[in-house]
Amino acid sequence: MLRIIPFEIRKLLEQPIILLFFIASLLLNTIFIVTAGVDQSYVNYIQETKAKTGTLINSNFHETLSDQPASKKQQRLLTETAERENIFQGYSTEALGQEMIDFFQIHGSVAEKMKKKYEKLTPVVHELAEEQVALEVGAAEETMNIFTFIKDHLFHVILGESLIFALLLGLYGSTSEKLTKTDVLMVSSKAGRKTQVSKYAASFILTLLFYGMMIMLTFIIFNHMHPIGSLWQTSMSTAFHPNFYSSNLLETHSLEIPFIIWQPMTLLNYMVLSIGLGGLLIIFCHGFNFLVGIWTEHFFRGFIIFVVLYVVFLGIEHIINQFGWWNIHDLLMWHPVSLWNKQGYWFTEMGPYATIPWQESFAMVVNLFLLGIGVLLTSKFYVTKEVK
Repeated sequence: MLRIIPFEIRKLLEQPIILLFFIASLLLNTIFIVTAGVDQSYVNYIQETKAKTGTLINSNFHETLSDQPASKKQQRLLTETAERENIFQGYSTEALGQEMIDFFQIHGSVAEKMKKKYEKLTPVVHELAEEQVALEVGAAEETMNIFTFIKDHLFHVILGESLIFALLLGLYGSTSEKLTKTDVLMVSSKAGRKTQVSKYAASFILTLLFYGMMIMLTFIIFNHMHPIGSLWQTSMSTAFHPNFYSSNLLETHSLEIPFIIWQPMTLLNYMVLSIGLGGLLIIFCHGFNFLVGIWTEHFFRGFIIFVVLYVVFLGIEHIINQFGWWNIHDLLMWHPVSLWNKQGYWFTEMGPYATIPWQESFAMVVNLFLLGIGVLLTSKFYVTKEVK
């Protein structure tokens, strides 16, 4: 089977749509980066100034900054860093949990789980207070713009493109013989049926290659156009980067809290971990749709089924949120679609979207385990299926 994989990869690469989709995605990402709206000159000024003032906002920082040549950027930085405090000093996670419960009107057993979750957050906040990460200057008020663009917009787009690619390649990988009218020949023997393993491996390799290349090239372009230097080593929990939760789709009411991760991280650490978890989500998406292709035996039929399931899930989630059925809502947050939708909150306390620490990571492991069971069941079905 291993000898067949390179031939299957070549067959996939012969499809023009693969190269076109890659180029189109990279072009879209480039346009997205160009229009990011980052105040690069101000970021550059802060990077140069931090070499003299240090990265923590304290009396020495302000004294050194005041001695710098007067300019609009200096005045802006002085204003933005004035009266900054260590917000994690004496911060109550129990009060935060209650605030979250009241804001979203959570009740029942889920509310009790939320209280326990926020109690477990206390040691993390103590560590953040000791390290004084809230006082890291980063890029001052431009930090929020940059961090949000990288993790919530740019990476979200890359992950979305890769999930679409995984969906399409997963379906095509398991139904390509049907499209070329050679499926009857392939399933008429054990050796022919085993080629599905090679097809899975080939489409799997291409899917991860697409994701890896898209991540690498997109961030190379970003760093070229917007070099943020030491900002990659800035804590995600700096006071300049709060977290926001909205209680409705229109986001007319929002709750602002500190950005608290279960393990203190820099922007670079956070993105590396996000890329890793995103890779697992892509593996699931590819594998799930490969199985859908085997069961439906048709590319377009499988695609329609996936779209219908996705839309139905979003509809059910909206209804559940409207009626406040929190126990069902809690279960839905373990679904891969929810993991994708809430990507911007990964590794944080996740507000109403999680009831245990690191839930997004545990949920991904559970979904991959269930996918493994699906693979075993499908393999038994496929070995004994009748030729049509």
